[in-house]
Amino acid sequence: MHTKILNFRDLAGIPVTNGVVKPHKLLRGGPLENLDDQTRARLVDEFELTHVIDLRTLNEQDRQPNEILDGVRYTHLDILGKRERTTADPMEMLKMVKDVNSVEHMQSLNDTFIRDEDARNEYRQFFKELLNNPEGATYFHCSAGKDRTGFAAAQILKILGASRESILEDYLMTNILNKDNQKRMVDLMLEQHPDATHEQIENYRGYTMVAESYIQAAFDAIDEDYGDFDTYVAEVLELTADDIEILKTIYVTEQ
Repeated sequence: MHTKILNFRDLAGIPVTNGVVKPHKLLRGGPLENLDDQTRARLVDEFELTHVIDLRTLNEQDRQPNEILDGVRYTHLDILGKRERTTADPMEMLKMVKDVNSVEHMQSLNDTFIRDEDARNEYRQFFKELLNNPEGATYFHCSAGKDRTGFAAAQILKILGASRESILEDYLMTNILNKDNQKRMVDLMLEQHPDATHEQIENYRGYTMVAESYIQAAFDAIDEDYGDFDTYVAEVLELTADDIEILKTIYVTEQ
C-alpha cells in the first residue's frame, strides 16, 4: 500500500496503555494523488476510510491536489499557512539549499508547531476531528507525511499511552518508507544546483528526512512553555480526561 501513497502507514498494532492501536483507524502519509483503482478500492473498502485531514498549505494543495473519494469527508487544517517564512515542503526548501542549515531549520519548524498560535489552534482542531470520527478510518497527511504529520502522530500516540521508543520508531519509519522520494528530491536538487558541494547535498538531504532531534524540539518547547505534556494537552489541545477516554475507546483495542 505504501508503494502507491507516499510514506503511507497504518498506526495499527503500536503498543499503548491497555492494548494497541486499532487497525484501520489512524492512517498517515502524503498526498492522495495519482491513485490507481486498486489503491482507491483498498482505502475505501479495506481501510474503511471516512475522513481525510489535510495539514498542508493552500499552495501545496494546489500543486498536489488530493483525489476526492466517494463517501469520504475532507478537512483542511493549515498548520503553517500564515507562516510565510516557515516551510515544511522540500520543494520550497530547494530555494534555501545554499543558505540555511537544514537541521536548524527542521528543529525550528518543529518548535513552531508549539510556539505559533495558528499551529496550536489547528492541532487542537485535529483532535476535535479525531473525537468526531468514531466510525471508519481517519487519514491525516501533509506534503511528505513526515513533519506536520509526524508530530500529529506523535501526539495522538503519546496521548494513547505509547512509549517514547514506540513513538520514535513510528516517526523514524519515514526514513525507510520515504527512501525513494528522498533520492528523487536530492536528484532534483542536483539538477537545479549542479555546482552543489558535498556539504550542500548532505545539508539538503536533512530536509528530506526526519531525525530524533527534529521532533524533540517540539517536545522541548512543550516542556519549556507548559511544564509537561499533560499540561499542554489540557491547556492547548483542550482535551479533558473524558475526551482522552473517548479517544482510547475509539482508537485502542486489547491485544
